[in-house]
Amino acid sequence: MNRLLRVPLLLLPALAALAVAAACIDDDGSTGSRPNDGYPTKVVDAPIDAIDIVVRESMPPQYAAVITSGLPNGCARFEAWEMVARTDTEIVIRVTNRVPDSDEVACTMVYGTHESTVELGSDFVSGREYTVVVNGERKTFTAQ
Repeated sequence: MNRLLRVPLLLLPALAALAVAAACIDDDGSTGSRPNDGYPTKVVDAPIDAIDIVVRESMPPQYAAVITSGLPNGCARFEAWEMVARTDTEIVIRVTNRVPDSDEVACTMVYGTHESTVELGSDFVSGREYTVVVNGERKTFTAQ
């Protein structure tokens, strides 16, 4: 019986370590430091993992770009997106992250993502090709 009690007692330090690790995970699933933890931050272009064009069934059709941007480490946080330019056939969007302004800040090496939906509107000519450019990545579509 004494031997059986020792096994659960040996598990206590492991369970305590798991509880501490779980407490370090943020609501958004990220771990590690946050950009507002008392060190300077900067805004940088986010890596773009995917650009998808959504066509809403309306008259006239409405378009949106669903952009999946990367969060390269546990310190990176999505900052914003902005429509930078629009010409007759091209829409340029910038997506940014906020990151530490120093390489000396230790961040967990966990890659995360953020999804943004950017409404493009409905003023597209049917049959014309359009290109959405996000941080240099391109996605072309033909208007319906």
